[in-house]
Amino acid sequence: MSTEQPKITDMAQDDIGILRQNLNAFVLPIEKKQQLALCSYLEREMLNLSELVAELLRVPAAALQVCRVAGDLARRRDIDILTLEQACNLLGTHRLNKIIKDLPVLEASEMPDAYRQILSISEHALAQSQGLFAHRMARLWHEVSLASLLFLSPCWVLVYLRPEIFAEWDAHHLDQAQQGAELSLWLLNSERVLELAQKIAQDWWLPPWIMQGYRSLSTSRKTIVKALHIARDSQHPQEQQAALDADRDLSRWLTLPANSLVMANGLALGAHHDWDARHTRRWQQLTALYLGQSVAEVQAASHANAVNSARSLHHHGSTLWLPAEALIWPRGSRRHQGMAAVTTTAATASGADSALWRQACTMLASQHSPFANLNDLIETALHATTRGLGAEQSWVALYNPRKHELIVLAEHGFAKTKSPVGLSLGEGRGNAWGQWLQSDACHEVNSALFALDTEPFPHSLSHIATEGTTRLLPLFYKKQLIGLLGTQGETALSLTVDKQRLALIKTAECLNRALVSFKQKT
Repeated sequence: MSTEQPKITDMAQDDIGILRQNLNAFVLPIEKKQQLALCSYLEREMLNLSELVAELLRVPAAALQVCRVAGDLARRRDIDILTLEQACNLLGTHRLNKIIKDLPVLEASEMPDAYRQILSISEHALAQSQGLFAHRMARLWHEVSLASLLFLSPCWVLVYLRPEIFAEWDAHHLDQAQQGAELSLWLLNSERVLELAQKIAQDWWLPPWIMQGYRSLSTSRKTIVKALHIARDSQHPQEQQAALDADRDLSRWLTLPANSLVMANGLALGAHHDWDARHTRRWQQLTALYLGQSVAEVQAASHANAVNSARSLHHHGSTLWLPAEALIWPRGSRRHQGMAAVTTTAATASGADSALWRQACTMLASQHSPFANLNDLIETALHATTRGLGAEQSWVALYNPRKHELIVLAEHGFAKTKSPVGLSLGEGRGNAWGQWLQSDACHEVNSALFALDTEPFPHSLSHIATEGTTRLLPLFYKKQLIGLLGTQGETALSLTVDKQRLALIKTAECLNRALVSFKQKT
């Protein structure tokens, strides 16, 4: 299998057979740290298969490649691969080690954002499956886990090679699609997308439950519609059961374990755009009918599962959208519209300009840096926090590798006589101060804490902080501190503390991305 990107012609005119060949020829990359971790498990003297499988599930691209290679062997033996354990046993430790070492390696920042985003949707689907169906299907749990994670895997390769496809799909569901776009016409043909995904899953000899799930979506639509009609009447469980008893085919279809992975992925895809949308509620209602639970119970569980997924996926500087972030917003405003989603609730904030904040963050988050110099970049970030979010004071410090310390480079809102520009904020790497910064995405400190000798703050920080709350948002690249964003005073007064914190974290993430992109550009 080639790791070089094949040429894919225009989707609207491309023959599906040629596209299928191109996708089958491509091997998805993983991160170097993921490769090292997996190889270390495989090289242990006392290899624990269950631990290895758990690690593989955390690296979806590696799990997929293991199943693809195992699938080639299984096809020749006319058997199915049902679990990751079965795939690993079929290949053996030596071949597994070679498969992992032969995978192409890239840093996360070098992979298309759209690809990383669709991977996060599949990981969210796995979390939904674990939270909703694990106890009900304990004996089939390994089958459910693998199939839930890999259900969208044919789309991973498609999105990796053509990231704009994900953007078109995302925009369509957010009512932002460009009318008449040729790519959209292809993309919005769900039957063709399902057909392609099903053919690729067959080529890879993926678990039969995945194939069954695709068949349910393509050939059992009438059954799904009937199930949705019954599921809608969630206030009358006895009448629901009577309707199921009267339709044996439908009742039998609802007992199929493969439907659980379709529901888990439906919930994850729905939540990616809008927790409150009609299609998301339909998946919740269908899942409630499948589990014999109330819709409220399924909603609560799906929210908790999303939070667990977000915790496992979040890392400093991440630009991924995680649906759990929207759960703290008011009902009716939980739709994901990129940077606009957070600012919807901030529009009435005193002293804040949500449109300016949104524009600034969009510039900072651009994949290709639009900034001519570092000063423009930092000024944009400061405008986002002060004029955009209404912070009274804001400043940015960057790490100076020659002096081995954080230096404040720019500020907004300070009197000329109290400007912190040029102030050193200590080493920040390899010491208690740096470790403390790395422990959270947003720290809140006040003047009382500076008097405590047990705290790791550099003494110079007290010259910046006012009597109110100071928020410190560290910036990292490859786990190394590269800067610090600080604000003083209230931001967006009409928002709760949690929402203020979320908006600042989003700003810091965009600044982090901008600094990395600018460094790579120069």
